[in-house]
Amino acid sequence: MQFRKTILVLLLLALTLIPRLAALDSFVTIDEPFWLSVGANYYYALGQRELENTVYEYHPAVTTMSEITAAFLVDFPEYRGLGQGYFDVDKEQFDPFLIAHGHDPMHLLYLSRLFQVALIALFALIIFYLLTVFIGAEKAFLAVALISSAPYFLGHSRVLSHEALVAFFTIASILGLAAYLEFERKGMYLFISAVSAALAQLTKSSAMAMFPVVGLMLVLAVFAQARRTSFKTALLEHLKILGLWLIQLAFAYFILWPGMWVAPGKMLYEVYGNAFSYAFQGARLQVTHELQPATFSLATLHGTLEKFISQIFIKETPLAWLGLILAGVACFQSSVSPKLKRLFLYLLVNAALFILLFSLAQGRNSPHYIMASHVSMDLIAALGWCGLLGWAEMKWETANRLSVRVSGVALLILFQIFSAMSNYPYYYTYNNPIAEKLLGASYASDYGEGFEQAALYLNQKPDAEALTVFAFRGRGPFSYFFKGKTILLNPLFMEEPQMGSVLERIRQSDYLVINDAFAPRTPNTQRFVDALGIAPERSIVIKDVSTLRIYRVADLPASFYELFSE
Repeated sequence: MQFRKTILVLLLLALTLIPRLAALDSFVTIDEPFWLSVGANYYYALGQRELENTVYEYHPAVTTMSEITAAFLVDFPEYRGLGQGYFDVDKEQFDPFLIAHGHDPMHLLYLSRLFQVALIALFALIIFYLLTVFIGAEKAFLAVALISSAPYFLGHSRVLSHEALVAFFTIASILGLAAYLEFERKGMYLFISAVSAALAQLTKSSAMAMFPVVGLMLVLAVFAQARRTSFKTALLEHLKILGLWLIQLAFAYFILWPGMWVAPGKMLYEVYGNAFSYAFQGARLQVTHELQPATFSLATLHGTLEKFISQIFIKETPLAWLGLILAGVACFQSSVSPKLKRLFLYLLVNAALFILLFSLAQGRNSPHYIMASHVSMDLIAALGWCGLLGWAEMKWETANRLSVRVSGVALLILFQIFSAMSNYPYYYTYNNPIAEKLLGASYASDYGEGFEQAALYLNQKPDAEALTVFAFRGRGPFSYFFKGKTILLNPLFMEEPQMGSVLERIRQSDYLVINDAFAPRTPNTQRFVDALGIAPERSIVIKDVSTLRIYRVADLPASFYELFSE
């Protein structure tokens, strides 16, 4: 039995690592260069012993910045002692500094991604360990393999993405506490739950959405025990459990964030003050200057429930939707244990709370912010498939044969992986084909996909090193791959009177690179694209996202310059 479990662990590691490591350095998303700069400041603060500077607003992104710090220790440890200070993350200073000191930003990003992939793999094993308590090793293997291979999560878990980490941390925390309450009062289960919750909070403050789930679990446990003992006894015991859980959470939160060692008040105010200001006032504290509870409002629903529910519908695979149906059926079967049914409930509530949180928030709400909802639904679906296999094994002797069980599990995993590979190397751009048929349009992500292909095309030009390119999504997705000079095309430039600075940048450039997401940004960006008046030299189509277009500046008509010179 132990040998079989070891084989399952090794197979799970392979399934987790291989698709994440494949072409890990082949593209860049738009936010990652920004987080490299933030992580560099975090590393510099540690090197200068200025621990009070290890905070970044409401995220607080300590896990992400720690991954980048580890990458610096491998690739550029002396960065902390060069005296350059803290870079303004909104200015174009960090990448040139790295290059001037002989270090490639893409290599630093690659190393940071490697550390994140390693952390994801570790928590895949932790989730497997906890699930074995509920459904045994073989079915736990299937469940983790399915959620790990889900395209949307798989794609985000191999780039510097807070949401992928938050999703796995919250799932591990819920499973750990459920195992502790439902099966055995084993200290390790409670410890895993508390530390995972702390890591989720250290990654992004929105992870607080899981706290009501913890409350629900404890309340149900109190009532379950009250049937055997008095309500007072059950309540006191579970208040002690909650207290122990919170103490471990707080201790891990404190130990893992150096800023808490010297300025805990500042750290917590920056994180949760900015979080509440952003959610209820629509902007960070640096804009609003203070929290004004009297002005808090949840009535605007900046991110609507409809938007996020459709996001779940579009990004989940047909396999996941069938699994959800199977899980729903299982809830009405007497053969399914009440413990497993309660786990379905906890995961469903967790998914709903993350959707509700970002539906009510007034700040910017990107689709991937509800990654914890996706993974919760994926796990429910995976458990639905595990239930079907278990039912088949009980009903038919043939289904109990090892070869049949292995074949069934392999087919399910291969289908899930195939869904992701259809959008290689980005994975997360996947759209459910059934949803596309029903909705009539795909859901475009536009995190900078395909700009590396534009860079590689232009790198084939003679004297590519001497070329200058004016590129939308220029920093990272394009510049990390282009041999020449990149000038960043920021849509905000279009708001400048007469757009003189834009025309000046175009005249300095040999090529212009934009994608379909550029034109709709502002009225002036749409006018800009309409005025180009020529066919692109090259078009690059990215499945389920958009088309990139490469224009030779020398071919632009005089009417283009005349229109924007008026």
